[in-house]
Amino acid sequence: MTSGHADRSPFAWESFRASRLDYLSALAAPIAEGVTRQDTTHPAFRGCVDWHSCVHGLYALLTVSRLTGEPYWSDLAESLLIPEKLDQELICIRNGELTGELPYGYAWFLKLAQDRQRFFQKDDLQVIANELARRLEAWIFSLSESEISTQARHRAYGNVSWAVLNVWEWAQWNNERSLAEALSALTREQLLPLDQVLPPSFDHLTDEFFPAALQRTRAILTILPRNETTTWLNTYLAEDVQLEPVHRPAFPHSAGLNFSRCWGLWDLYQYTKNPRYRDQYVRHVVTQMNHPEYWCDDYKHYSHWVAQFGVYAIAMSLDNP
Repeated sequence: MTSGHADRSPFAWESFRASRLDYLSALAAPIAEGVTRQDTTHPAFRGCVDWHSCVHGLYALLTVSRLTGEPYWSDLAESLLIPEKLDQELICIRNGELTGELPYGYAWFLKLAQDRQRFFQKDDLQVIANELARRLEAWIFSLSESEISTQARHRAYGNVSWAVLNVWEWAQWNNERSLAEALSALTREQLLPLDQVLPPSFDHLTDEFFPAALQRTRAILTILPRNETTTWLNTYLAEDVQLEPVHRPAFPHSAGLNFSRCWGLWDLYQYTKNPRYRDQYVRHVVTQMNHPEYWCDDYKHYSHWVAQFGVYAIAMSLDNP
């Protein structure tokens, strides 16, 4: 009887698997509403209150379409990526109008451009992405060791691990071997030794939208070869990663934390095959989905950005089962 009850629980893995596509479709609705608004004067990425949220909004719609097979969402995204508007975006970037999006928004754009090229065979974002990748590269390698230590603990826009991970993946995708190797060396020499300043317990902080310790862990496990990370991870996880989902966010940014924690929890599960991390991943996704007031309602604070984080989280378990 106990086992049967557990299988019917929304927190059970099989129940979650059966719900994933429905979750993605539900998340797509507020995203679509946001990206089609004109909240800013940006030429193409003008909805979702700010440039970076519109960027990851379009990433999310393309991802939902790809995984659910519903072309409506990708058609909507494509209708906003007009060549003339993209040319104007590039001019704005070169005029220095988007420096405030460095590093966070720039890193998201690389994710959008890479996925669009990989899954939709469209490379018209490549020129902008290359421009942003060069600026991200310069920013990352301009940081001193103490600045990297500080930025690795940053739990919002300035997080260096998020930037390093996305630029490394972009370099891999574009076969930029020297850049990928340089980022691997930086990860090995400057991110890996930060255990004392960035232990797993750091992610119990819930006032911002990034779990900095898990973001760093993601970068390390993705970028460095397994023979360099196994011993480190075993030592690092001696202090267990046990996070309880956020039910009532104390701040607007806290509403994204359940989903962004999932990115690291799923990578830990993929690496270790320990179901404890998978179960935490599921509990965080389902808890957030059960609170639509923090991803579907209140456009200003939540619905213009939180759902996109959820698409990224759920896509991870579909793309890397």
